[in-house]
Amino acid sequence: MDTIGAGIPLAQADPLFKPVGKQELTSSDFMTLFITQLQHQDPMEPMDSSDMATQLADFSNMEATMRMADSMDQLLEYQTSQNNLQLLTLLDQEVRVYGNGIGVTGDEIGKGEFNLNKDADMAVLEIRDAGNKLVKLIDLGALSMGDHDVEWDGTDMQGNKVEDGLYVFDVKAYDQAGQQLTADYKATGKVTGIDYETGSAMLVLDHYVPVNVGAVVSVI
Repeated sequence: MDTIGAGIPLAQADPLFKPVGKQELTSSDFMTLFITQLQHQDPMEPMDSSDMATQLADFSNMEATMRMADSMDQLLEYQTSQNNLQLLTLLDQEVRVYGNGIGVTGDEIGKGEFNLNKDADMAVLEIRDAGNKLVKLIDLGALSMGDHDVEWDGTDMQGNKVEDGLYVFDVKAYDQAGQQLTADYKATGKVTGIDYETGSAMLVLDHYVPVNVGAVVSVI
């Protein structure tokens, strides 16, 4: 190692010093090393032929593995592009998805539904905007177990029409003992866009509701 002064490594003494070389070795590099090894072997004790065959086999396996990895990367890229093209067929289609997001666009309000695992003695429906601000609270009274539609007219607490955007519904339901019940949510909306900015395809429902492709339950 190059040093200066009292044995201080050059790399530590000079912050601008950078080692020169490649981060990864290629098959050509390994072959060069192998040839160099043959050129500098002890002529009195040459490399055993079985060792030579083993090293050549290792090189061959390494090249085959690298070619296979490249082929898999190309296949993955092709499959991803095909999947993205197939998603385009969902544009302007209504889909049913897992989730509790609904969009409001003019007089068009997304559809939501929820499922209760038990009868509820009392329940309320909360509507919140994208900033998690409570927009409306609706008393649902007693509800039976099973599926129920979200009935919201797109207005706030004062009866004013809300602005266009993303809204989230949430049901708080309790049994006779006061225990909160589990509610599962689904929503229905029209696919108005497909977003690839995050690296994975996301559907956009009713212009405002982002949905993972894996959350789609059915196409209506």
